[in-house]
Amino acid sequence: MEKKSHFKFSYIKFGSVFLLIIIAYLILASSSMKNIKFAASVDEGYYLKYATYITEKGISGFPDLFKDYIQNKHNWLFPNPLRIGFITLSSIWLKLFGCSFLNLAYLSLFSFLIFLIISFYFVEKYFGRKTAFLFTILSAISPLNMAMARRALMDSTANLFMACTIWIFLESLREKKGYKTALFVIIFAITILIKESSVLLCPFFILYLLVRRGVFKKPLRLIDFLSTTLFPFILVGAIYLLAAGGASSVITTLKIIMNSPRFNEYAILYGSGPWFRYLIDFILLSPWTCILAISFVLYYITGSKWQEEVLYLILLSITLVLLFAFLTKNARYLIILDMPIRLFTVLMLNELTQRLFKNKSYTILFVLVIIISLIDYSYFNNLFNSQGIYDPTTFQLLRAEHIIPYQ
Repeated sequence: MEKKSHFKFSYIKFGSVFLLIIIAYLILASSSMKNIKFAASVDEGYYLKYATYITEKGISGFPDLFKDYIQNKHNWLFPNPLRIGFITLSSIWLKLFGCSFLNLAYLSLFSFLIFLIISFYFVEKYFGRKTAFLFTILSAISPLNMAMARRALMDSTANLFMACTIWIFLESLREKKGYKTALFVIIFAITILIKESSVLLCPFFILYLLVRRGVFKKPLRLIDFLSTTLFPFILVGAIYLLAAGGASSVITTLKIIMNSPRFNEYAILYGSGPWFRYLIDFILLSPWTCILAISFVLYYITGSKWQEEVLYLILLSITLVLLFAFLTKNARYLIILDMPIRLFTVLMLNELTQRLFKNKSYTILFVLVIIISLIDYSYFNNLFNSQGIYDPTTFQLLRAEHIIPYQ
């Protein structure tokens, strides 16, 4: 009975501290959001325009969005109307709270809050409550996530749904239940509808199914293959056709998206370069966190024992960095990478503290996570508050750190 009571007390204690962290973050973030200058002439302006239009016209207004996007070449440099999921979700949000940049930014903040809660749930399930608690602290003070949670952009919402897709896919493989597979298909389809580049999760899922079969000797079921390669795309394709008013608008929009980076001066100047630009960007945003995460990956893959969930997230990280290297490069486009990075950081610190401080390892681990969180907050404050960075490209980050001079 004593052990059971102690367990309940510990769980309540951790839960209470976790809630306090979330509440403190929300107060901190929401109090500073009113001072943000939103970019009305670029992405934020387009997302507000799309959401406001659908709020007024309803879903029947989507064909007009596609028509306007296709006919006006200036629009091709900015967000496209294929992001039906985000446009619909943001229009519902604005209908409830009012059409403004600030309210659209609050959707980002709300998405980040849900992301923290869902991530805590799954990390606790696979890695334990203590790891989940420390991971959540580190994630709540992520410079990139904090920055995007204050903007009227879709990145925080896309990050939330990508995280859900990644975790639910793993769940569907482990539990082999029909409703979990169906849930994965639906969430994956919504994720693609929120941001079309999420389709790059598909090659990773296929790769992991093959690795899982080869390394862990798990059966490769036809339903798992179809749920990643066929079913979500049938659903997405049907919604595209209905929303755009026909295949012609969808095909034309896709062609514009594929060709626009070659003619987009901003993308050429600030979004081109080698694949390792993402590593540079994340080191500039969170140096200690990123270095510890890379160290953990190297340490883990050279070890003799592999845990399925850890290998899953390592393969995810490597695959996405390589696949997104073919697109315009911007840290916020690969914001989902921040999730495994912060988990790997906690796991690396846990390995170090257990080896060096056996009796007080968790206390030392907690202190180290707090120190790194404070360092990360200082980077967030410098880069996004003091320097006022809107788009965290490599150039902007290097200039903010005075590695390259201001012109």
